[in-house]
Amino acid sequence: MKRTAPTAPTAPTTEDRKRRTLIQRLTTRQDATAEVRSEPTGLLLSDIIGNLTITRSGHVTAWYVASPQRWSFRTIADRNALITAHASRLSELTGRRLHIRVTHRPYPVARWAQELDNSVINPLPSWRQYLAEEQVKVARLPLDDKIVYYGVRVGKLTQLGRTARKLIGTAIEREIAGLQRDIGDVDRIMAGHGMDATPATASDMDWLMTRSLGLCLPAPLDLRQQPTDMWEPTDLAEWTSGIEWAAPSPYAPHIVVSGEREGQPVSRYVSVLTLGRMELPPIPEVSGPWLQRLDQLPFPYELAATIDVRVSAEAGDEIRGQLAQIRHQVRHHQEHGVEVPISLARQSAQGQVIEDETRSGPSGLNTRIRGWFRVAIAATDEERLRDRIKKVSDLYGEHITVVRPAGQYALAREFIPGEPLSTEAYKRRMPITTLAGSLPAVSAAVGDRRGFNLGFTSGTSRRPVMWHPWHAQEVRESSGLTPIVGTLGSGKTALGGDTVYNTSLMGVPWVVLDPSGPVGRICELPELRPYSKAIDLMNAEPGTLNPFRIVPDPERSHYTTDQFWQEADREAAAEAAYRRELQRAAGHRRTLAVDVLLGLLPAQIAATPETYMVVLKAAERAAATAHASPRDIIAELRRIEGSYEEHARNIADLLDSAAALPQGQLIFPAVDAGDDQYQTRHWRLVVMSLKGLSLPNAETAREDWSMEERYSVPLLYLAGWYAQRSIYARDLHERKGLWLDECHEMQRVSSGRELMRKSGRDSRKHNARVLLSTQDGEDVYASGITNWVDSVFVGRTTGQAAQRSALKLLGVEPDNGYEAMLAELSAQAHDAKDRRRNREFIYADGAGGIERITVTINRPALLNALDSTADPHKSHSASGEANPWTNSTVQSLVKGAR
Repeated sequence: MKRTAPTAPTAPTTEDRKRRTLIQRLTTRQDATAEVRSEPTGLLLSDIIGNLTITRSGHVTAWYVASPQRWSFRTIADRNALITAHASRLSELTGRRLHIRVTHRPYPVARWAQELDNSVINPLPSWRQYLAEEQVKVARLPLDDKIVYYGVRVGKLTQLGRTARKLIGTAIEREIAGLQRDIGDVDRIMAGHGMDATPATASDMDWLMTRSLGLCLPAPLDLRQQPTDMWEPTDLAEWTSGIEWAAPSPYAPHIVVSGEREGQPVSRYVSVLTLGRMELPPIPEVSGPWLQRLDQLPFPYELAATIDVRVSAEAGDEIRGQLAQIRHQVRHHQEHGVEVPISLARQSAQGQVIEDETRSGPSGLNTRIRGWFRVAIAATDEERLRDRIKKVSDLYGEHITVVRPAGQYALAREFIPGEPLSTEAYKRRMPITTLAGSLPAVSAAVGDRRGFNLGFTSGTSRRPVMWHPWHAQEVRESSGLTPIVGTLGSGKTALGGDTVYNTSLMGVPWVVLDPSGPVGRICELPELRPYSKAIDLMNAEPGTLNPFRIVPDPERSHYTTDQFWQEADREAAAEAAYRRELQRAAGHRRTLAVDVLLGLLPAQIAATPETYMVVLKAAERAAATAHASPRDIIAELRRIEGSYEEHARNIADLLDSAAALPQGQLIFPAVDAGDDQYQTRHWRLVVMSLKGLSLPNAETAREDWSMEERYSVPLLYLAGWYAQRSIYARDLHERKGLWLDECHEMQRVSSGRELMRKSGRDSRKHNARVLLSTQDGEDVYASGITNWVDSVFVGRTTGQAAQRSALKLLGVEPDNGYEAMLAELSAQAHDAKDRRRNREFIYADGAGGIERITVTINRPALLNALDSTADPHKSHSASGEANPWTNSTVQSLVKGAR
């Protein structure tokens, strides 16, 4: 059957187009008395091709994602250089319209927990319960990543409307190909230093549209795994479907955005704020870049900025026109004999400065911009929304006026790519350097987001901090050495104990050297008790700290041929390396034995050249095997003949006397006690306590040390070697941990410094995380281990010299104002109720991140165990003994004395 061809429609005239456009605008605005309720359809956006968005009017915008920038703990010069570089990139976009869009991508807590669970090996039975509790803890923190998008208008297509739509495979692609030169130029600019932005991927564009159409709704957890990189108008419904925007009235102070998340209906009251009058202080400033300051808000936000980067001549003409108006007003006042208002004089002076900058300023940096800055915030009810608006206003204080304009529905559409400005009100004009000082991409990024939760950042923003202590060795091929620096009461013990507790549950064996005693209490926690052992070395078997036995011989199995693949004879190279390590172990034993024996002698005698010479000579003659004894050195001292014979015998007698003391018996074995490594290999957590040591004050001269102090220092670094032997005897690839507390005493002697160097040097090869707690960063430098430092924690530090050393250890240049921050960390409590609050540290993660963090311990039992502050009520209650002052006999004696 033959069909009759339809009559061709008459081509629309110019008047028809104008009438249709007017009708469309009127229907979009709707009746002013009616409620505005609709899906955010009728978008100007028509196509997405890769990172390009195309509107129905033909405008093409290229979108980029900026890499996070670090602001914290940079020098003023580095900060200014970053701002200048950012301004230089922005100035290259002269004549273009720029969009800044900031949103957030949540990091699902369940995914973090799953990845952490997958990373553990042979965890303890309580691991599952611990992980569930940690998920609840982390869920209370805003675990999300800030994403900063830059949209740059690159051109305009000539083929518009439905005609181009029907030819999308040819016409639009041909016209985009014609824009490739401009797109390439913008790609180069955005990739430059200061901007560091890359073209948005299909996933990035999908997320941008999802967060823009579902403005301020909770982020969806299930995202498209592989979104397409080309979207047509019919595809936009995937973002708009199910989303509804409603304005209760045309001038309502908010809109209601509704949608569905995880099968449940949700809605949010959303207000769009605009930044008005600005009086920005010089950059850098303490509070950080002015757009990045929004990260300090304790609730989510969205940012959309539309910016025109203006040609200098155009901006100059506008400024000169405004100056002409100001001069005319000044003359008008003068002609009538009226005093010129101060505000008018100030505007004239400011205009002259701006005009001079545009004419004679540095090339590129004299560019000016005009922009509109919108901030969207949301809440579940109107009252909470008003509170959050006040928080935004308080955040900027007197520097920036925060306004909530009418017409919220139209303002909210500005957050959708391709939508035009709803109003030109609140236009801000500023130099390009002021815009560059906003630095929206600055973020608090520290930690690896893989390990257990340490706490949260407490500097420029609040973000959870994760740390996997073996990620550096296993992935980044870095060292595992972590100094923990801070003065008394800074929280070193709490941080170290929290790390040991969390990772012990992960299945990692630890050996802890605890000179003061409190860390041993974590072995009594129910979840660790069956797998932990607290060893009191002061009551151990004689010879436990024999300096010859605590330095083990290397394992031949650790020197495999695949480590020497570059050598012609790999087996010979492996054997030679093994032999060298055997000789090095023997040298360590001799050095350690000499340092220990000299440390047992009075300072006046040990400091003489004769004493050092005879002890060293006897040590060289004695055997240096793992089964030798310091008594062999005493025997060799008695065999020395010649002019030093009497002096050597006197030294031998002094050492014999020291061996008879309880502390000396730990060093001098009566007989070979055999292998005692079973004590540490059997347990997941071993805490070696040296409680009872009387360590000398750092300011006390050695000649003023008491006998107890003189014996305590050698025992401390002998215990350090003993702890290291217990860890390094395990399998080479097995994860392991070693924590040496109070290690600042060890760097006083060569053997102690060698212990710290060996711990740092071998930590990567042995897959060990080594924590070194000390009160002064200078101890780390004096030990010569800075080349092996990975991550660093610095707590409260006082004193100029100590603060400078701590900053250098963090990789921060001193004399930039950060010294005062170190003194403010974890301020000392003046009330007993505040004594146990969270501790603060400056954390350098070894991968470039440095931030101020707060370490949280939300487990009361663990916190009690790690509490090293004196409590006179705790000792009696813990021991179960009665208070002796309540004894009737004692009371009667007291009364009699009165």
